[in-house]
Amino acid sequence: MRELDSADGGTARWHGLRTAPAAARPHTAAVLAHGCRADLCVDRGSVEGRRRRFTDFVEATWAAFAAGGSHDPVLHATVHTYRTFDIPLSVVEDMFTAMQRDLDFRDFATFEEFRRWCMQMTGGTMAMAYRVTGAATEAADELLVREFSVYTQLTDALRDLSEDLDDGRLYLPLEDLDRFKVRAEDVKAKRWTPAVADLIAFEAERVTRHLHKAAEVDHGPMNPSWHVYREHMALVIAAVLAAGQDVLHRPVQPSLGSLLNVWRPFMRAVIPC
Repeated sequence: MRELDSADGGTARWHGLRTAPAAARPHTAAVLAHGCRADLCVDRGSVEGRRRRFTDFVEATWAAFAAGGSHDPVLHATVHTYRTFDIPLSVVEDMFTAMQRDLDFRDFATFEEFRRWCMQMTGGTMAMAYRVTGAATEAADELLVREFSVYTQLTDALRDLSEDLDDGRLYLPLEDLDRFKVRAEDVKAKRWTPAVADLIAFEAERVTRHLHKAAEVDHGPMNPSWHVYREHMALVIAAVLAAGQDVLHRPVQPSLGSLLNVWRPFMRAVIPC
């Protein structure tokens, strides 16, 4: 669980773990920690260093699955969790494919291309986390979670736009830039214009529309967590819009207090105080 201490700005350890039932928490931690460790391989250090660490991690992961375990506690727990819950290895394969694309980064031409990447990057991991906690019990549930992951990833892209630009990555689809006559070069140079403001507002509205759509559907056992994740994302989107041109120069994050106000009732329901 220590692997998650700094993940997602330090909030993953409480909204990813404390919200999971106690019996499922070690398995949830394994799924999330494996993804977070892989993500760190492709997001930190020099390009060559990233490639080397990612290759080593991929090889170590497949070796652990082949051996049925590992001396590395995260990899050992990951193998155990995947076997216990009959999680297909395609989830790991898809995630590694998406991360390789990040290493060989190229702009996303269309939203559909971005959507497919999101499904590979986080869709499977999110769906399996829901399976482990018992919230997703049907294949249809997991499909809904995978689709929802697209909009969580888009929310993250808006929140972390400045850091991604510093890293040479623009996750907003080029077809959306074209819609508002925004040049990719201007965004990458962090030039704020009325057209860029319209672009950000458009992407924020795209998330908001999906949140409203998701709220209209009864997701059974997923309803409580579904509601709190929607509220969390809505706070992030509101912060992005309030930031204005600062979104190009610093990561945007709602206050910890406002996030806790959203998550605390759910956490208390899972772990009564």
